[in-house]
Amino acid sequence: MQVLRWTFMLITLCGCWRLPSWNSTPWRYLYNVYTWTCTLLTLLLLVGEILDLVLTVDNRSDLSENLFKTMTFAVDCYKLATILSSRENIETLMDILESEPFAPVSDEELEIRTKFDKSAEKVMKIYMTGLDVWSAWTVLGSLAVNFTSRKLLYRVWLPFEYKSATIFSLVYLHHALITVFSITLAVAYDSLFTGLMIHIYSQFEILGYRLRNVHRMADDSVKHCVRHHDQIYKFANMVNDEFKSVTFIQFFMTTGVMCFSLYQLSLSEHSGNLADVFFYGSCLLLQIFYFCWFGNEVKLKSLEVADMIFESEWTLLNDSTKRILLMMMRRATVPIEFTSNHIVSMNVEAFKTLIKTSYSVFNLLRQN
Repeated sequence: MQVLRWTFMLITLCGCWRLPSWNSTPWRYLYNVYTWTCTLLTLLLLVGEILDLVLTVDNRSDLSENLFKTMTFAVDCYKLATILSSRENIETLMDILESEPFAPVSDEELEIRTKFDKSAEKVMKIYMTGLDVWSAWTVLGSLAVNFTSRKLLYRVWLPFEYKSATIFSLVYLHHALITVFSITLAVAYDSLFTGLMIHIYSQFEILGYRLRNVHRMADDSVKHCVRHHDQIYKFANMVNDEFKSVTFIQFFMTTGVMCFSLYQLSLSEHSGNLADVFFYGSCLLLQIFYFCWFGNEVKLKSLEVADMIFESEWTLLNDSTKRILLMMMRRATVPIEFTSNHIVSMNVEAFKTLIKTSYSVFNLLRQN
């Protein structure tokens, strides 16, 4: 069974993951063209926002309106580049999940993994629904309100006038398509990271099942369980190394964007602008909370290994085997922790700290 199937479908839709059946020359060529087209259109919007920031913006209100969305698109472009450059590493991670000792060896273990894979799929769909609601609100709501005034979805510098209905519609269509693409890319990348964390959690569940049945199942010896436990830690480190740079950038970008969002809310008197800034800030918080929640769950689960050992029939084992389990318990006192470049841990406490920091910086900006 392929794990995270729906997540990889989204990654394929974003032009970052060519299916094995498309390895023939014409399909490979067409998919590469699609990938480059999506990349260039996204970069075109980002460059336009940066040029507007440099050439047009001349007051704090315009700066806050432009900067917090430019920062978000910059992170999306970085996510896109990261997936494109790390496809081999991601494929290696998926192969590890399908190999021993991670692969299920019984129907019960397969049921455990299937349950958590479906859970990852369900969470991804809920997450995608939340971001899709925001994108629909942004694209359709802005079009209805700003079409007559010819106000674009994002502040960008353009080398031509776009006041005519035709040109404005084409530019707005470009912005709308990139909005949908960026949302899809964000959901795909974030769901890949959290999906791997959910499968790390499921591996602890499988480990607990193997420990509870160490006597009944000849294939699941204590040494095999210890090796499984060690491999879970190594796999978690590999996942953390693969995603830590993006989570680092996104964590501090979200802190800055939340400050500008609060500043926008304090300045804006138009209810439509208030709703737009509120939904935008909520989506950014949802992205960070998505990482922090599952990172916290894995951390707590990794600390339960000692309880799993006590639930097994450890009293019937010989002294040498008990010593092996004791070493495993000592190892489990150090939890698995996902960090953003070893600076910020991905857990609920870090999420609380982000909100407090954002509000503190906002108060400082408002006072000055």
